[in-house]
Amino acid sequence: MTPPTTASHAQNHAISIPVPLWAIFLFTFTNSVGTGVVTNGVFFLAKHGFGFTRTENYILGIVLGVTYVVASLFAGPALRRLEERHPSLTPRRVLAAVMVLMGACCVLPWVAQQVSSSTAEHAGAWSVWVMVLLYSPLSGLLWPIVEAFLAGGREGSSLRRSVGRWNVVWSAATAMSYWFSAPLIEHNPHMVLIALGGVHVLSALILRSFGARPMSHGEAGAAEDDRHTDPARYRSLLKTFRVLLPMSYIVSSALGPYLPEAMVRLGLAAHWAMPAASAWLVARVFTFATLERWHGWHGRWETPVVGVLLLLAGFGLAVLAPEVLGGTTALVGVIVGLLCFGTGMATIYCGSLYYALALGNAEVEAGGTHEALIGLGYTIGPMCGYGATLVVSAGWLAPKNFEGAMLGVVATIALGVSALAWKRGRAARIQGGANAKPEGSQ
Repeated sequence: MTPPTTASHAQNHAISIPVPLWAIFLFTFTNSVGTGVVTNGVFFLAKHGFGFTRTENYILGIVLGVTYVVASLFAGPALRRLEERHPSLTPRRVLAAVMVLMGACCVLPWVAQQVSSSTAEHAGAWSVWVMVLLYSPLSGLLWPIVEAFLAGGREGSSLRRSVGRWNVVWSAATAMSYWFSAPLIEHNPHMVLIALGGVHVLSALILRSFGARPMSHGEAGAAEDDRHTDPARYRSLLKTFRVLLPMSYIVSSALGPYLPEAMVRLGLAAHWAMPAASAWLVARVFTFATLERWHGWHGRWETPVVGVLLLLAGFGLAVLAPEVLGGTTALVGVIVGLLCFGTGMATIYCGSLYYALALGNAEVEAGGTHEALIGLGYTIGPMCGYGATLVVSAGWLAPKNFEGAMLGVVATIALGVSALAWKRGRAARIQGGANAKPEGSQ
């Protein structure tokens, strides 16, 4: 989530001051609790609350990713055209409407179960598909608008500090959403969703502190703050990180639908499974906080290398530990793997975000495109897991080899993308001058 400019720039000057950070952070926190459960925790909800199989969870992940990509690509232009035709539909009012619609989506599974004539244990499971089909594109519309309000009126180092803290806020909320829903996830998943729906609707009250539209943010302040940087090196690093970003979400979204199954195999009850699986989310929060405060990683090629190694090593350990190890050792292996994975994930995300901001608006792709890249990762990842399940179900591999098959597919894609990212970065270094010193060197 990077700060795009999705609002109508012709009317931005109607706002004289930026939206207070406390309001943006509070709005982000409350809504990240909801999107965290639906985007990352929906697979636990689907399995334990509605009886979804592993294959169904992977298909659900594909639906989530595809709808997010489509919404991200078309939400920005559609929002601008809507405001041009109906000036009263400002971004703030659109956000309020999105909150109500997301709240309604969360209540849908409960309503479906109440009106269902079936007495089956998992009656109304179809509503989970409908919820994701509607909720995911609304989420794709939500975050670019919020990011525009965050970026509005802030420049250079002030903008980067604000976004760095914002990363900590939304990632912490996502982790907390796992813990919040864990006690109810198995026996009362509807209550989790109803509570989240209420949070979405109530968060619309915070929008009273928002202006009608995001402010524009100029480039002069950013250029002045970044005179000490090496533009050629930063451009090459940006090219590298922009390729690594969707790759990291491919790995993440392949891991998400697998974790509920892995936790069951490790013998964990549902109310312990989600907190254990949140280890990578906790590591992401601390990594965001560390990289926001410590700037020694700026301008250094070691950063993407370490990020990729931690990401892939953590993924491999989390997937293979239940198969290779046993008992408590397997659980420890999974958690250690998730911690490494979360650290690598956050490192890649921070790198992509920082260099985009440091180079100014001219170097940043539209916010919708950025979100679409993340959505692409959300789509391809579950496809990898789903492909592995098809191979096993076809009898080409034994069920016990599922983890190895999935790891092989995801690792092959991830390594290929990483090689492409390094090649792009190296080409940019040669073109822009590879001899520039990193920030902080003598």
